Amino acid sequence: MITKKIYAQSLIIVCVMLVASWLLFHSSHRAQDVLVVGTSSGFPPYEMLSPDGTIKGFDIDIANLIAQKMNKKIVIKDMSFDALIVELQQGKIDMVLAGISITQKRLNQMAMVHYSGKPLTDLPLLFWSHIPQEINSVNDLKQYANKTVCVQTGTFQEEIITTYDFLDVKHLETIPDLIMDIKYGKSIAAVLEPKVALSLSKTHPELKILNIKLKQEEQDFGSGIGINKKNTKLINDIELIVKELKADGTVYKLEAHWFEKGA
Repeated sequence: MITKKIYAQSLIIVCVMLVASWLLFHSSHRAQDVLVVGTSSGFPPYEMLSPDGTIKGFDIDIANLIAQKMNKKIVIKDMSFDALIVELQQGKIDMVLAGISITQKRLNQMAMVHYSGKPLTDLPLLFWSHIPQEINSVNDLKQYANKTVCVQTGTFQEEIITTYDFLDVKHLETIPDLIMDIKYGKSIAAVLEPKVALSLSKTHPELKILNIKLKQEEQDFGSGIGINKKNTKLINDIELIVKELKADGTVYKLEAHWFEKGA
């Protein structure tokens, strides 16, 4: 009886070890063959949902090209903007492509590989239909009863606009939410990333842009691909690939397609 019991227990242990080894092998295999990219689809033209439910956009094209050059299958994980860095730090995604501005604060949280955009010195305020004649700067909003300005949660723009303590800042999830908010007068203006603002103004002529000058310490360094600082191999690989995509003109062609033409 004891021998049979010991044998049964040994058999169970062996089975558990085999299953664990199988899972470890396939987990490792999947990690090597798959590139998991985090994004937030409410940020056109960087990333947006198509009518058929698929995600398209400038960042999605860049992500697919990177995966191809790495000979990996790509998995796109769509989530709220403010969850992206947390997922990256927890190792649930390999990198973040979501039109994220490179700032010193974010460089403290993750590695960032520049792939698009010039240093940002101005930030656009978007108004619906017209810009009130008396408004030439953010400070001019002090005189208005409606001092509400809306912004997308988790973005660089949110960090900037919340420093103006006289404003009532409304934090919304998506770009369409911002547009609807100013269209129906719930907010007097929305603050957006410059390329996004320019692209939207081409498809929505009712949108009027007022550029506000940023302080030197508020400026950013373009858009970056976020990668966990511990993943030095991936950082090096992405840096080389992005360098290639810039050198052969691919990045600039995609920028022209998605931003200049308002695709």
